[in-house]
Amino acid sequence: MPLDSDLIREARGLPRGSPIFLDYDGTLVPLSTDPETTFPDDDVLWIMDRLSGKYQVYVATGRSIPEITRFLDSRYNFIALHGAILKPKDGQPEYVTDAGEYIRKCDAIYAGRDDFFRRYPGLKMTNKQGGLVFIMWGLDEKAMSSLVEEVSMLASQTGMDLYRGKRIVELRIPGVNKGITIRGVRNGAPALIAGDDATDEDSFLDNPDAITVKVGDGDTAARFRVRDVAEFRVLLKAMSES
Repeated sequence: MPLDSDLIREARGLPRGSPIFLDYDGTLVPLSTDPETTFPDDDVLWIMDRLSGKYQVYVATGRSIPEITRFLDSRYNFIALHGAILKPKDGQPEYVTDAGEYIRKCDAIYAGRDDFFRRYPGLKMTNKQGGLVFIMWGLDEKAMSSLVEEVSMLASQTGMDLYRGKRIVELRIPGVNKGITIRGVRNGAPALIAGDDATDEDSFLDNPDAITVKVGDGDTAARFRVRDVAEFRVLLKAMSES
């Protein structure tokens, strides 16, 4: 199926120097059952570097800064932890809210991770210094349901937000999301925003005047949709060559 002609026209008509906000997992690279192995391939890096010569490229991700820079070094601007951290390409990361309390809470829960691993064989956990992710690819449905209920209780006890994603459940800093941070960064400028997950819906809803692109299936507030990562790369390549 060819790309939506209106999407191509609007994306290629984005003024030079405009910001573009791109999710990482499931948008720039395919999803993986092992999030520690999702390194970018040469093709997407070539496209991203081309785009950086025309636009302000932001990778907007739920990952922490150490995680995402492990994959992409410091070659782009980053919005990390679902909007809680902003790091310009040539600058230092800054929390957009006071995160110290929630970092300490995540550290305390993560310190007891061996108990989780004992009770939920196959579980993986990642402490993102302001977010705590429970990765459930190795769990069956019954274990997943039990774990989600337990993490929901932790969210209530700690005052953190609870997020359900594709085989993950996550504790997040409350009151921030990608959409709010993106809206502040772009400050009304024309922009393209793309993502595949429920967290990206905040970006679409908070920036309805932007070119918004849903990658993959599912209900969405985005104005446009592409089938998968490969089709989205076709769009990015067209933008880099326009």
